[in-house]
Amino acid sequence: MPDLNLGNASTAWIAQHQWNDSYEVEFSRWIEQLFAKKGPTLTACLRNQAANSLYSDEDKNLSVFSDCADLPYVVRAYFCYKKKLPFSFNVSIAGGRYTSGNTPGSRRSFMNYAKFSLLAKAISNSVHSGFFRYFWTTEKTDTYLAEINRESIVPGVVYYDANGHVLVVSKVDADGTVWFVDGHPDNSLTSKRFGESLSRGSCKTGGGFRRWRPQTVDSSGSFVLTSNKNSAFFDAGQSQCQSNYRVDGFDLNYHQWVKRRLASGNVRIDPTKELTQQLTALHEALKERVDAVDAAVAKDIHTKAHPTSLPYNIYGAEGEWESYSTPGRDARLKAQVREIFNFITSSVAAVERGNHPYLFSGSVGTLVREYDAIWTANSAAMRIGYTNSVGAAVSLTLSDIMDRLFKLSFDPYHCPELRWGDTQTTSCPDGSTKRDWYNKEQRLRNVIIPDSRANTTLDWGPQTAPDIHVGNLLRKLKQQYAA
Repeated sequence: MPDLNLGNASTAWIAQHQWNDSYEVEFSRWIEQLFAKKGPTLTACLRNQAANSLYSDEDKNLSVFSDCADLPYVVRAYFCYKKKLPFSFNVSIAGGRYTSGNTPGSRRSFMNYAKFSLLAKAISNSVHSGFFRYFWTTEKTDTYLAEINRESIVPGVVYYDANGHVLVVSKVDADGTVWFVDGHPDNSLTSKRFGESLSRGSCKTGGGFRRWRPQTVDSSGSFVLTSNKNSAFFDAGQSQCQSNYRVDGFDLNYHQWVKRRLASGNVRIDPTKELTQQLTALHEALKERVDAVDAAVAKDIHTKAHPTSLPYNIYGAEGEWESYSTPGRDARLKAQVREIFNFITSSVAAVERGNHPYLFSGSVGTLVREYDAIWTANSAAMRIGYTNSVGAAVSLTLSDIMDRLFKLSFDPYHCPELRWGDTQTTSCPDGSTKRDWYNKEQRLRNVIIPDSRANTTLDWGPQTAPDIHVGNLLRKLKQQYAA
């Protein structure tokens, strides 16, 4: 029986039920099923009757747009629409994508729109990543900083990367691995694995895992947002904002701590499975970079004259640079490689000590050989390809990427060869001006941790690139632990 009657024939829907814990569980299960076999776009996912348990005939012509910040709002609104639940959201904030001290502004609800499609369009026109960027105690926000445990971090929870990116949790494995669905400006969806390529920021910017704030409708028909202290799993102890973590005698970084907290019971990490997953995630990131570079080439950006200057901040610009450059993407790629490098280094050292948190009972030499076998197999099998300036297909292995990692150009005005770090080829038509820009941008290419607010001048980054070559590391370890 309906416990609410909010809306009329002129509103997007009529809300008949208040949000409660049962609906939150149902929302989480729906998200996990919807993205279990992710389609190329949110529209494709919602039109897939096998994936979308809320599908009805009206969805056959449904078309929605969702970049990273829109995605969590649109799926939340769609669930409310189908389940006849109330939905309201911030349509403005005081602040921007990269500012500090953002505060929520005005709100609208489903009753301000005649159709769901109009509500979804309004979300796309108003919401951006800054809508998740709040000091951790800020009230009346749509989401709030969450405690890290298996009851709290479930599909549908939002992750805010303080460098200006937003993702939606789609699954949490028994070993604590978190999987996301990620929306992009071209309306595409990709899958992501939680790791060090995602920055968490600090409590000052609200970075990390964020839950949806409960909202109810009172007897007068007004929307009431639950306070932080009355919201389930609010991170009152600022556990996500610590500089380091120590668990069971082991020092962990934030990303390791999250995985440990989300593991079921005493589940231990299988190091070979972990390495395989990290390499697979790296391969997916490389394939996404192929698409990003191809998009710039398809628009002939690389044939244009190079601008006389770079944006004030290469990670948060506008126009062609925002659409077709890849400095943030490339920094995340390097962070993934660094995570693999550090994982191999630390796990080998831990197994050698004998006191370690891994599901592994063999010797350190055995572990190194297993790692090397995984790397050898994957570095050959996980290839990516691009078309060079004369139309020839070029294939790159993971080993090739390791050799070129800090040579990959983020600059969309460079030829495809330079975008993929081939500085020796004669097929690239770039003249001395573009080559000069490429050489001067080396310090920016050495950056692993981006800063969306800094003045990223040509001398902003480190002078030398860090040594995180995974293949070279394994060669050294094989020599060190040779049987």
